[in-house]
Amino acid sequence: MFDPYGFGPMLQVGVEALRGAGIGRLATVGGDPRPSAGTGLEHLPDAFPGEGPLGGIITALRWSQCELVVVLACDMPFLDAAVITEMVSVARSDSSCGVVLAKVDDREQPLTALWRCSVVLPVLEEAFERGERAPRRVLPQLSTQVFEIVDPTFILDIDSQADVDRYAPIAERRRAGD
Repeated sequence: MFDPYGFGPMLQVGVEALRGAGIGRLATVGGDPRPSAGTGLEHLPDAFPGEGPLGGIITALRWSQCELVVVLACDMPFLDAAVITEMVSVARSDSSCGVVLAKVDDREQPLTALWRCSVVLPVLEEAFERGERAPRRVLPQLSTQVFEIVDPTFILDIDSQADVDRYAPIAERRRAGD
């Protein structure tokens, strides 16, 4: 499991943020199940392997027994419970809202989002059946609420060694308590 800055593996960072926000039932979707072994997480095989992130979201929503489902990418080393708590608060304040999305620099983040199953699952499944694989392209069909992330570093993601190097100063500041 990848631990670029000594804060713990990124999967564990996400788990701690979710649990810190009061989210109880957690799972990983798709990919290698070994990183989630011993974490107390359930691992769900992706119902649509190799078919993109929309299939993973559908898999999670079908599995969930809850109306509100938080979906997060697993590569955010600075994720904080405050982001998730804000998403839940926004969703609870508007029961007609299908998706609550984090927004950074005018870019909506469908993999840092809360999805309301009863509202969005039929729409997502229909879009998937039509060949859509990108959640971003289905969002215009859904009722959404967007909230600005106060500290955008909370949802920075690591896609390459260049990202690890670029974000190292942020990790140092976090380690120092800034």
